[in-house]
Amino acid sequence: METIINRRKTLSVGPLLLAAVLTVLALMLLVRLPEQLGSRPKSIVVTERAGVYNLTRMTDTAHTVAVLPPGNSYYPDILLTPETVDSAAPVSKSEYQAKRSDYLSQRFILLLPDNSEVYTLSFRLSGRHAMRVYVNGTLAAQSGVPGTSKQNTVVWENNISCRAVALNGKIDVILDTSQFYHAKGGASLATLNVSFPDYQGLFGLSLREKGLLVMGALLCAAVLLLSVYLFMTRTPETLFFALACLSMALRECLQSQAWTYFRIPGNLSFMLEYLSMVLLTIFLSLYLRPYVRGRFLHIVWLIAIVSSILYGFCIVLWDSLVYTALLKYYQILLVGSIVPGIAVLMWQMRRPNREQAAVLFGIVVFYLAAVGDIIMYSDIFGDSRVNAPVSEAAMLIFAVVQTVSLLMMSTRVLNEAKEAERRLAAENAALERLDRMKTEFLGNVTHELKTPLTVISGYAQQARRELLPDCERDGELSSHMRLICEETERMALMIGQVLDLTRIDEGRMPISLQKVSIVEVIQQTAETYFGMLNKNSNRLRLSLPDGLPMVSADPDRVRQVILNLLSNAMRFTRGGHIDLSAEEKDGYMEVSVSDTGDGIAEEDLPALFTRNGTGKKMTRTGTNTGTGLGLFICRHIIEAHGGVISAESSPGIGTCVRFTLPIHTEFSETCSPSLP
Repeated sequence: METIINRRKTLSVGPLLLAAVLTVLALMLLVRLPEQLGSRPKSIVVTERAGVYNLTRMTDTAHTVAVLPPGNSYYPDILLTPETVDSAAPVSKSEYQAKRSDYLSQRFILLLPDNSEVYTLSFRLSGRHAMRVYVNGTLAAQSGVPGTSKQNTVVWENNISCRAVALNGKIDVILDTSQFYHAKGGASLATLNVSFPDYQGLFGLSLREKGLLVMGALLCAAVLLLSVYLFMTRTPETLFFALACLSMALRECLQSQAWTYFRIPGNLSFMLEYLSMVLLTIFLSLYLRPYVRGRFLHIVWLIAIVSSILYGFCIVLWDSLVYTALLKYYQILLVGSIVPGIAVLMWQMRRPNREQAAVLFGIVVFYLAAVGDIIMYSDIFGDSRVNAPVSEAAMLIFAVVQTVSLLMMSTRVLNEAKEAERRLAAENAALERLDRMKTEFLGNVTHELKTPLTVISGYAQQARRELLPDCERDGELSSHMRLICEETERMALMIGQVLDLTRIDEGRMPISLQKVSIVEVIQQTAETYFGMLNKNSNRLRLSLPDGLPMVSADPDRVRQVILNLLSNAMRFTRGGHIDLSAEEKDGYMEVSVSDTGDGIAEEDLPALFTRNGTGKKMTRTGTNTGTGLGLFICRHIIEAHGGVISAESSPGIGTCVRFTLPIHTEFSETCSPSLP
């Protein structure tokens, strides 16, 4: 990502905050407007009197929902059945707060008009429970598996609904609930809603259907962002927010009870509901990491990450009673650090660019919606019987806005990558042009130098022969003439190597394969250069067994390789011996040149045959011995023949260089490759 402030394209934070506030107000109006327009049934609260709920005066059943709070008594530590209800003793509801009950029963006796209408009974509790409902002595509905211990209890939803018909103007309801998973307070007392129509939520959608739609939208955003991450730009922020969308989709699925459409065990869904909150916090924190500037925000970021990871381990490894008891401390820690962190982040981003503006807008919308829901549930401005949260819709807007921001960032990164690729291609083209010019220059210069050097060498050798009697009498004159001849030969070799290098670069060093006797090539090379090879009081020893097969090779190029290896051995060996041998090995002809000279350090061997790493190039006297290109050229010649070249050496003991050539076959006569 770019730095926090993009000086060239910035926006004002004032209109951005105003837009976020208006968005949240629009969400509140959109969610709560159906209630204000009367599209929801009217709610009336009916309390228990003398053990019964009198609903006989509820005449407009088609447009009314009767809300029945828990009665004056309940049955703790017992799960009632129609057979045991008359023998059980109820307890006053006033004891509920003082006594924790992990399982309990409630009884609702409803007096209704004596008619044949079908009523919908909906029970809502605080938190996930296992529930069972009996209506007029018959099992009417069950959610999860209510039990008397945690081992035989499977929690499910926080609501359950069934249909009932009044018998003789009365409906007798028994509700059994079990909750062993939350440390806060065991099983809750349920509120019963009685209505004639099936209540539908916003725009005729049930809570589960709305949850599925929001979850689907979040999953689509996650898939889109993952596609951008995999196929366009590998920016980690895109991946982190895609994972955050998946976490939000999981949380929405669990909170809206849409998870009941899938085969997820109830006890597992209870754990996943808490874990989804942790994952959401971690991935959003990682997504916002590039915007963390300064020590304070860095500390806030670390607190959010570390505390979420530790709490996540508690959820996965420990019992539900432990991590539900720790939940309030985790929430306090997050709120105490994130709220001031968001305020500081908004201050630092008061001049955002377009990408940062989208991020800031989504954060503010989600933050204001969450604060609005907290105020609504706390009834600060009065008791509201019908609560319509907007955090879910704000979460979806947050995901959409961040997706837009990441797409903008990905597009920018992709354009920058294309521009960098274009510049790199132009630079490569310029470098290739310069390299061609350099190669042409070297070729022209070395070619022009070769002619006068040949003339100088020829006249120097002729002068030495004509002055031979004087040279024999004058040792200094003999030394000078010998140096002139040797240096002209060395310069000719250097120029030849540079010419070979330019041919290699241009791909025009031909290799003409022929049926060749390797013995003849070695002997001819040794005879031609015998005088030079016996310098420094060295002895040249040949080891050529009888009956060696013919090879497929270019004799001139092979002689060039052998001469270069012998010259190197001669330079760094004094008073020793140089061995030149050949043998058939594994279907190839292996030629080796070994000496008893100075040797090569082990760390220099890997670069011995490279263009710029051919080992030492100085004699014992400190004189430069050449261009250092000889072994590099040898490697290319041998590889063009289909062979390999390698070296072994020990400092102070000597060096052995080996190369292989293919044995001659009928097929090899038709091949005439060129060096690349």
